[in-house]
Amino acid sequence: MQFDNVVIIEDNYRNYYPLSISTPLSDLIIGGLRYYEHIALWLMSLGYDANIYVITRDYLARYWRGIADSILSRLNLKYSVKYVHNTEDISGATLWIGTSLIPQIDVLNKLMSNARTGVEIKCGDKALLSITNERGVGVKDTINNCDLPISSGIWSIIKWNTELLRSNSKYLVKIIGDKAVNSDISGNAIIDERAGSVIAINAIIEPLTYIKGPSLLGPGSRVLPHAYVREGTVLYMNNAVGGEVKNSIMDMHSLKEHFSYLGDSYVGRWVNIGGAGSVTSNLKNTIGIIRYMGIDTGMIKLGSIIGDWVKVGGINTSIMSGKYVGQGSSVLGLIRRDVPPFSMCINDNCKTLIIEKAVEIYRRFAELRRTGGFNEDEAALIKAVYEVSLHEPPP
Repeated sequence: MQFDNVVIIEDNYRNYYPLSISTPLSDLIIGGLRYYEHIALWLMSLGYDANIYVITRDYLARYWRGIADSILSRLNLKYSVKYVHNTEDISGATLWIGTSLIPQIDVLNKLMSNARTGVEIKCGDKALLSITNERGVGVKDTINNCDLPISSGIWSIIKWNTELLRSNSKYLVKIIGDKAVNSDISGNAIIDERAGSVIAINAIIEPLTYIKGPSLLGPGSRVLPHAYVREGTVLYMNNAVGGEVKNSIMDMHSLKEHFSYLGDSYVGRWVNIGGAGSVTSNLKNTIGIIRYMGIDTGMIKLGSIIGDWVKVGGINTSIMSGKYVGQGSSVLGLIRRDVPPFSMCINDNCKTLIIEKAVEIYRRFAELRRTGGFNEDEAALIKAVYEVSLHEPPP
C-alpha cells in the first residue's frame, strides 16, 4: 500500500523521563538508530519515497532541527524528516505510527501486508499504527493486538535494544553494502559475530579489543585498547569507550574512556563518564525485579539512564540499578537515588546547579571535544529544558 506521509506520534513521553524532556521520542536511539531512522530505513527497503513527520512538543520542534545529526544522513542516504508540533500542514494518504510500537522492520512488513485504510491497530490504550486516505478520512475499525513488540517506557528501549539491533541490521547492511564502512580496524582486534553483526561506520577500533555482535559503532566513534564491547553496544556518533560495555546506548559526543563498567544503560548527548572505576549497577543483590520511577519494569537487569550534558566524575563513582541522572547534573560518589535535572551531587547530597553554570560546562566540554563544537541551538535547548524541568517533575 502506497502512502504520501509517515507521521510518528509520541506516546506517553512521561515514561521516558528524563530523556524525553530534551529529546523527541522519535530521536531516542534503539537498536543502533534513532526511532525515525528505522522507519526511514524501512521505507528505503520498500523503495518508498514518503515524507516523515515527527509530532513533538513545541520547544523540541523549535530547537531540535539544529541539533540532531543522524547516521543515515552521514551515509548520504536520502530521506525527509520534519519536526512539527501539530498536523495542520500534513495532507495526503498517511501512515500513522505511535512510538509505543517497536520499529522492527520484519514486523512492519507483516503489518503492512494486511493493512487497509481506516483500520487502527492498538494495544489497550496504546495507538500503534493506522492509515488514513488522501482526504483525511480517519479510523473506522480497531484491531487490538498486544502480541506486537511494544514499548512502555525508557526501560523498554533497553529491553528491546539488542534484539532490534540484531533483526534490523540486515536491512542496514543491505542498504550501505558492507558491515565496515571507511573504518580503521586493528588486525589485533577480535570481532565476534557469532550472535550478530558488528557494524562499523567511520569508526576506529584499536588493538587488543574484543567486540561481540550485534553492535554498532557509528561515525567518529573509537574503541580504546583492551576494551570489551559486548552484545547490544551502540556508540552512535563521536563516542570513545574503554573498559566494558554491554547492551548500552551512547548518544552523540559522549565518553567513557576509563576502565569501568556500563551495562544495560542509556547515555545521552555530551556526557562524560570520567574517573577511573566509575560504574553502573544493572542487577540487584536479590536478583529481583527492578523498578524505574516506582514502575515495575519486569526486568532483572536495568542499569542507569543518564541524561544529556551530565558529568559523572571523580574516582569510583557508582550509580545504583534503575536510577536516572537528570540533564545537566554532575555526580560524585555513591548515587542511590534518582538525581533531578541540573543538580550537583556528592553521594545523595544534592544542590541545584544554576542555568548559567550548566551552559558554561557544556561550552567547555564542547570546546574540549572538538567533534561538534559549541552549538547555539544546543545552548538554547539547555535553557528550555531547564525551564521545563522546574515545572514538569517526574511521573
